[in-house]
Amino acid sequence: MKPRPPAPESALGLGSVARDGGVLALAGGSLGLAIVQVVGQWTEGFARSNVLPRGARGVMLAVLAAGVCAGAAVAMVLAMLGASSPSVPATKLRVPALSRVARLAAPFMLSAFVPGLLTPGAWTDPVKLGVFMAGFVLLFERLCRLHFEAYGEGAGPEALHWASPALRAQRWMAERLRRVPGRLGARLAAAVPLPRVATLVVLLAAAGYIAYTSFFALRNHARFETYTWDLGQLDNQFYNLLHGHPFRCPVLIREGNWSELRNHAEAVMFFLLPIYALHPAATTLLVLQSVLLGLGGVWLYRFAARRLTRLTAVVLALCYYLYPPLHGAQFFDIHFQPIAAAFLLMAIDAFDGRHMKAFVVCLALAILCREDISVGTAVFGLFLVVTRHRPRVGLIVFAVSVAYFVLLRFVIMPAVGQWGFAEHYDQLLPQGERSFGGIVKTILTNPTFTFTTLLTEEKLRYALQILLPLAFLPLRRIHLALSVLPGAYFTLLTDYGPTHDIGYQYSGYFIPYVFPAAALALEQLGKGGGLAGVARRRAAVAAMVAGTIITTTHWGAIPPRKKFHVAYGNMSFEPPTQAHRDKQRYLDELMRLVPKDAILGVTDRELPHVSNRIETWNMSTGYKGIDYILYNTDNPISTEREQYDAALRDGYTVAAQRPGLILIKRPGL
Repeated sequence: MKPRPPAPESALGLGSVARDGGVLALAGGSLGLAIVQVVGQWTEGFARSNVLPRGARGVMLAVLAAGVCAGAAVAMVLAMLGASSPSVPATKLRVPALSRVARLAAPFMLSAFVPGLLTPGAWTDPVKLGVFMAGFVLLFERLCRLHFEAYGEGAGPEALHWASPALRAQRWMAERLRRVPGRLGARLAAAVPLPRVATLVVLLAAAGYIAYTSFFALRNHARFETYTWDLGQLDNQFYNLLHGHPFRCPVLIREGNWSELRNHAEAVMFFLLPIYALHPAATTLLVLQSVLLGLGGVWLYRFAARRLTRLTAVVLALCYYLYPPLHGAQFFDIHFQPIAAAFLLMAIDAFDGRHMKAFVVCLALAILCREDISVGTAVFGLFLVVTRHRPRVGLIVFAVSVAYFVLLRFVIMPAVGQWGFAEHYDQLLPQGERSFGGIVKTILTNPTFTFTTLLTEEKLRYALQILLPLAFLPLRRIHLALSVLPGAYFTLLTDYGPTHDIGYQYSGYFIPYVFPAAALALEQLGKGGGLAGVARRRAAVAAMVAGTIITTTHWGAIPPRKKFHVAYGNMSFEPPTQAHRDKQRYLDELMRLVPKDAILGVTDRELPHVSNRIETWNMSTGYKGIDYILYNTDNPISTEREQYDAALRDGYTVAAQRPGLILIKRPGL
């Protein structure tokens, strides 16, 4: 059989004209649909249930047709200009202008989906939303690659760098500043190099994040929207430590010193205690968490700036501050997983900069946050060994992390009391076993069953919420996929609902690893030089920005919005009402009636406001042994109501009362 002769060059040219013309027509129609949805304010009902006002569908069809025609008309004009150009041979229909414009316009083909994606009220199923977002972001990245390839055509080498727009802006600004008379102009021009400007942007973003989250965390606390677990619990543990009672927390465990070790080994408290001592109260812990997480973005930027352009590093840091799982961990009281994440980002930056003393200190602080943080640092050490990047240090980190975890989890903590979290892994426990070792046995010996436990809707939604804002960059290389391993173990492998919810603290297991992994992925995407490498990296950054904007619109806390899910409900960004201020005043008045050495039992929402005492007990675990009970009469939980009623039957009498609050005391006081 004879091979088919090649198609005539003119036919090939006509095919490319049709293809590029189709792209422009689709881009025009899609852009028209996006505009008419926004202008008509039809997006929410239209995307959710295909509902439009009377006559609106006809308008949309007309705008769609007009957009398609406009795109096709542009294609025809460019085609005719290209065909009539004297530089184009008569035997060949080549239209480079049309091809370039079509590729530049390629991302606009997705415009029609943007209004619906940026309208939270249009979605009722978070799983469908997450899957749709994933498809959009990945397709957007592919179209952006075409866009950036076209952008670099015919340009000089400088245009192939992400920093080229910033460099041009810097040069323009410096040129204007030099025109200032005298030496001042030269000094001002010298003061605006790109690295300094980029660093200043990140520092301002960090300061803004710290101020923003501190302000709203304190406001949330003033609205009595913080909880016994875990703000009141940790405040009480800090206060006991400050007064010479290490690892004692009667809010949770009504025993003596060191008893809290059966729950968690949060030894970093010893190092954070001087900060707490400045103002021993729960509010100090809320601000401390904001400061540490805000600084985490600075260390991430420093790490990324060694591998990427300054502009790309700034973008990655800004995506960190807008990351919805970070917001959930930030605004759910205080926990040591997100605090450890901040220390780990500092440690990774110090390690990368070869500041080994700082690395050792920051890594130690991170590991001391909780016993399970060392699982993640062990994976980090394994990563260094597998990638052969300073494997000797990696082996040391791995060995120290494993030894620390085994010593705490299997020796020290069991000596204090039984581990209370095995039930989170019930589905992975072999028959007849209730230990951490049994879970490891299942994972190692039955990977098929272990994998099937991941196949649930809520776990898919959670995984998408973690990875979508980063456009799945940590999964682009096999060795970088290790970055999700620590977080996956503590969240996706469990059957405990809060670990699959970004409104809780458990995303802190992912944050310090997936963001550096994203920086490494971007570095590798840009390797190879030339237009293709730069286009790949730019497209990935654009996809990351799109993923961050879309996800934070639905699930983030910046800027303030009417509905933000965190932990047990929705957080309000509204200021405290007069009722909240009155309640705080009533609470202070009643607390003045309670002796400092008395044992105080408190209901859930009120406890974080009075937990800075040696003996503050949680009401829901029993009233026996409590001297005074501060009870919320408006909305107590069922177990608190039962204990309060039992205390009254046992002879407790009313000591004082305020609207919504009542103080009772045991007989004989």
